[in-house]
Amino acid sequence: MKKLAMIISLLLLLTAACGPAGDEEEERIVRVRIQIMEPSTISAEVYANTRLEGAQEALIFASIPGTVEEVLVVEGDEIEIGTRLVKMDTDQQVNAGTSSALASVSAARANAENARSNYSRMQTLFEAGALSAQELDGVGVALEAAEAQLNQAYAGYTQARTTRDNAWIAAPFSGIVGRVWARAGNMSGSTPLLSISGSGGVVARVLLPESDIFSLEVGQAAYVTVPAIDQQSIPGVVTAVSPTVDPVSGQVSAEVHFDDPENLLRPGLSGRVSIVTESITDAMVLPVSVLRRTRNGYQVAVVVDDRADLREITTGLISQGDVQITSGVEPGDKVIVLGQNSVIQDGSVEVVNR
Repeated sequence: MKKLAMIISLLLLLTAACGPAGDEEEERIVRVRIQIMEPSTISAEVYANTRLEGAQEALIFASIPGTVEEVLVVEGDEIEIGTRLVKMDTDQQVNAGTSSALASVSAARANAENARSNYSRMQTLFEAGALSAQELDGVGVALEAAEAQLNQAYAGYTQARTTRDNAWIAAPFSGIVGRVWARAGNMSGSTPLLSISGSGGVVARVLLPESDIFSLEVGQAAYVTVPAIDQQSIPGVVTAVSPTVDPVSGQVSAEVHFDDPENLLRPGLSGRVSIVTESITDAMVLPVSVLRRTRNGYQVAVVVDDRADLREITTGLISQGDVQITSGVEPGDKVIVLGQNSVIQDGSVEVVNR
């Protein structure tokens, strides 16, 4: 009897602990954060490290051998086209050649003037009947030879002047003086005297993986990020793309031009170039981390009347951690971006976007 009484007591206690039959467990509410879908832009980009170059850049060499007599500019000088940069000490041979050419011009000019005067006298005698036509023709031939000799002398003198004037090294275009290697007293040789960068912006010549060869085009938007100017991004445009893959590096070369109207970039700076190969506007875009993996693909969780609605989606372009949603969500949908893996279909949610 005692055992039966104990069993009955235990049953009564269990019944009391479980509560009345038919009571339901309180529903769990998941706290989430949402993103309200709005049309935006997503772009595919390719990247390459680079060292910037002047769009108009030149190394200046001496055109004739000689000694540097004077350097007229310093690094950083702004110069105009034709500005004298370096003076070379022209040797005696060049000066002697110029003097000889000038003497030849003087002699040829005197000879031509005599030939003209002689022809004029002979023509007068011919008209008076004192000279035959054959004799006049001979004088005319002599005049033509004298004038040809004078023209040749002029050409020789011009060439000699040009050689002598090359003692002055002048700027081929306007810009900024870069490195200056020339020093007074040094001999000119195979090394440049100085470098000049023009004012037409800078260029980046980059090498990209061969897989990008069909996505690169002239005219595509680009930008360069430079650590030296606080990671600022300067816009540019692709101006050249190689149609072939380089057989040595196995990469595709491209050139990007940056106008740089604020003059922030400098030749020689290193940076990272990004080229926009594809851009889609009015797209539904979400972070990749928001997607829920399923057996058939992906889904997202959307809040509808404080309930979770799990929707199957299809994706498009993926770039920099974002993904284009091509179906499954619409503008104005409240997509769960934090807590999406904790909700169930039609489960209760509380939005706490703080």
